[in-house]
Amino acid sequence: MGESRKKKVVEDDLIITNLGANKDLKEEKHFKFSFDKKNINIRTFAISIFVILFILTAIFVFRFINFNATLLLWKTNLARKSENVNNKSISYQSFEKGLMRISNDGITFIDDGGAVNWTVSYNIKDPIYEVKNKYFVIADRNGNNFYIFNKDGLVGENTTTYPIVKISVSQDGILYVLQSDDNSSYINVFRENGNAIDIAIKTNLSDDGMPIDIATSRDGENLLVSFVCLNDDDVYTKATYYNFGDNNTNVNLKKISVEFIDELNDKFLTRVNLFSDDKSCLIHDSGIFFVNDALNSKPKIANSVEYNAKINSIAYNEKYIALTFDDKRLLSYDSSGSVLCDRKIDFDYDRFYIDDDYIIFILGNIVKIYDIRGRMIFDKEVNQGIEYVAKRKSIFFTEFLLGLIDGVECIRAY
Repeated sequence: MGESRKKKVVEDDLIITNLGANKDLKEEKHFKFSFDKKNINIRTFAISIFVILFILTAIFVFRFINFNATLLLWKTNLARKSENVNNKSISYQSFEKGLMRISNDGITFIDDGGAVNWTVSYNIKDPIYEVKNKYFVIADRNGNNFYIFNKDGLVGENTTTYPIVKISVSQDGILYVLQSDDNSSYINVFRENGNAIDIAIKTNLSDDGMPIDIATSRDGENLLVSFVCLNDDDVYTKATYYNFGDNNTNVNLKKISVEFIDELNDKFLTRVNLFSDDKSCLIHDSGIFFVNDALNSKPKIANSVEYNAKINSIAYNEKYIALTFDDKRLLSYDSSGSVLCDRKIDFDYDRFYIDDDYIIFILGNIVKIYDIRGRMIFDKEVNQGIEYVAKRKSIFFTEFLLGLIDGVECIRAY
């Protein structure tokens, strides 16, 4: 009996031992499987990082070796598609990812794939134009006609009573037109279809002053005007902010938010711009005032910069402003007046403008392109007769649309 009991205890111990051993073996097996899975994940991640780094390095080396090299993606020859080709006054403007080709006798829209979508004929002696969002407006300076386009073609047109001096359009197609005769100036407002809105501002030199520049907000409800004024043989300038948000049906309505007169002192205000984020700038002969709360009831000057050197050229859009000076200096700012670029530019140019977030210089067939912070992006001698360069949206490459006398090219720069 004792022997039987001893045997049972031994068997029980064996069972317990085996169970424990089996349990340990299962746990070890499970642990080993998890460890292998983690190893696989780590290995996959490491390989992915290596492949990405290899590709980026290859792209960097390729671009370094081929710096300033270009690849022609496509060209649209307009020699037989437009009667405007031999017109020396041809110009271009970025619009809806493509280019508007402008001349005295017509306008053509070329999309970002090189297709000629449409051509509209007109007769304009001195074209002035502006683009905002999906609307493009062209008018005849010192003439009486204007035309409003979207990507599908002509959507509105009208004839003004007095000669046109300046235009400014909102992103919804609300158009402000500055006109002038011998004694007075008029600012009238039109819808995107060309129909007049019953809003008018009439001024003269001895009372309110003569407008010299205008700019409207994105929604078309606010207007910024620079005036030159005469008071007892004293000539001065001022900036006036208007708000028409609550009234669209009152003739000769003047809803003035604020006027800057004394703040300008003896500075001569020349250009004005309303940025898209409730900020604006007042450009005078020796510097810039940056204004906050431009679309509210009380705009205020938040920042002011002045220069010792003479300003040569000014370019701006809805986000940035850039200036060049006679001491070969390039400056760029954001809408708050923060300096983005301050560098020397030791070259001549005959065209200077901002396209998106690029600063572009053109001299003959030489193109120099900087980003808005002053880093060189492109510096090359390209096709003869180049009139315009526009940045083309691309995820992996730097691509440009070139407006030429005889057509449009799309190139990829490395």
